Amino acid sequence: MTIAAVTMPVAMSGVVMAALRILLSVIWTAGVVSTIAIFKFAGANTSSMRVQYCRGICWLFGMDIVVHGQVSKDRPLLIASNHVSYLDILAFGAVTELEFVSKADVADWPVIGAMARIGDTVFIERLRTRTAHARNGIAERLAAKRRLMLFPEATCGDGNRLLPFKSALFTVAEPLSGDPAVTVQPAAIAYTRLNGMPLGFGWRSFFAWYGDMTLASHLWRFLQLGQTTVEIIFQDPIRENGPNPGQADRKALSVQVEKASRAGFNSLLSGRIAL
Repeated sequence: MTIAAVTMPVAMSGVVMAALRILLSVIWTAGVVSTIAIFKFAGANTSSMRVQYCRGICWLFGMDIVVHGQVSKDRPLLIASNHVSYLDILAFGAVTELEFVSKADVADWPVIGAMARIGDTVFIERLRTRTAHARNGIAERLAAKRRLMLFPEATCGDGNRLLPFKSALFTVAEPLSGDPAVTVQPAAIAYTRLNGMPLGFGWRSFFAWYGDMTLASHLWRFLQLGQTTVEIIFQDPIRENGPNPGQADRKALSVQVEKASRAGFNSLLSGRIAL
């Protein structure tokens, strides 16, 4: 499945193209987000609106989303993927209806924080002393049979490799007494092509947001690059986590999900899966 396959013209200069993309994105965001806020205030379900918003931004940003595999229809569902950039959220959000799990300080970011709150993002503090509180916030959504997106690396990588998954974050997949069992689906995302040409090792860092990079400078540089192919793979869901698994099961689940995500990520980068 390919999303946002219609490309914007790339013959214009990078600076002009980036400026145009920003202008159109601001207009699109103002219109859609205000509409979502109104419907949300009225108590309506805005999940499909958020998908359309992400698809629109991906098109404006020149992101051609290619999906391999399918999102599980199980509920509740926890999707776990590697994390390369804030752009991942747009890409996954354009594919299916999701609610994201994010670090708490994102809620205070200008513009992005407001958009995240409108999108029903679950904000968690990743301090060890706050793990139980974070788990409860996510567990409430899962108990309501929602679909959540988790980035278990707990940070962004450089686009060339996966970082170790944090097993503590998988405590949310351990249902409490009386709660439905949670299906966990490993996934992976990779930025694989620029203007149709395969990306090499050195180029992938242009799409990754990590280290001390600022959001504004990274986004400005990205928007000048042209048309980007973003590939997402959904691996087979894991349904073996029955009621009240023990501590060892949580760690084993983290290892199993990381292994599947890593395999998917490597297959995307190696081009073993046809576009």
